[in-house]
Amino acid sequence: MKQKICKVCKAKFEPTQFAQSCCNIQCAIVHAKNLKLKKDSKQRFEERKVLKEKIKTLSDYANELQKEINLIVRLLDKGHGCIATGTKKGQMHAGHYFSVGSNPTLRFNLFNIWLQSMHSNSWKSGDTLRYQQGLINTFDKETFDSVNLLVYITPIRLRVEDYKNATPIARSMVKWLKLQDREFTKEERLFYRDKFNKEIGIYKN
Repeated sequence: MKQKICKVCKAKFEPTQFAQSCCNIQCAIVHAKNLKLKKDSKQRFEERKVLKEKIKTLSDYANELQKEINLIVRLLDKGHGCIATGTKKGQMHAGHYFSVGSNPTLRFNLFNIWLQSMHSNSWKSGDTLRYQQGLINTFDKETFDSVNLLVYITPIRLRVEDYKNATPIARSMVKWLKLQDREFTKEERLFYRDKFNKEIGIYKN
């Protein structure tokens, strides 16, 4: 038979059996123990995963989706400046125009979230006036008016199943955007926000 490399000591050996993977009985025992440890570790991981899923709250599901939505915003607006100040320096957030506290219904709406510097978003409490002017300067008055009209969207209450459906879709969008690895035009930033909103399924209109 063709020579093999021992799974344990990595020495070359001539197998005497077809499925032999170790050079001697001692290595075979170690290999068997390693396989059992690997199997047990995988089983424990799966058990923890199932338990973690069982104890997740509605808030946990919401935060999981928000993480993906924020990534979509950062990737869509990559290369552009803070919506309020125009700066490209420092840490960038996915900044909500209507805050989550003031309007939970708009928490995941991509037209309500734009790239914003940490200073503007956190230290300036949203920096509303400059945020408004930034929407007009970056896009146009029509876009600014459309964002303001979001407040009239009928309030929604998402269930666990809604989050379970939406999060994998949002995750696939993050994966696609990472593959693009480019700066989107302002027209594309609007187009994909509309497209992704509809595909995620929370905001269908």
